[in-house]
Amino acid sequence: MFTGLSAFPLTPLVKGEIDENAFVALIEALAAAGVNSIGGLGATG
Repeated sequence: MFTGLSAFPLTPLVKGEIDENAFVALIEALAAAGVNSIGGLGATG
């Protein structure tokens, strides 16, 4: 099934809009850290 580390980061917002630069930086940092999957723009429950 699923193995490895999955990350579900918060979506950074500024005045109700997605802060794209901050979101890209967050995703790049998670990828560099070696996570196996990223659930972007989602929730865990």
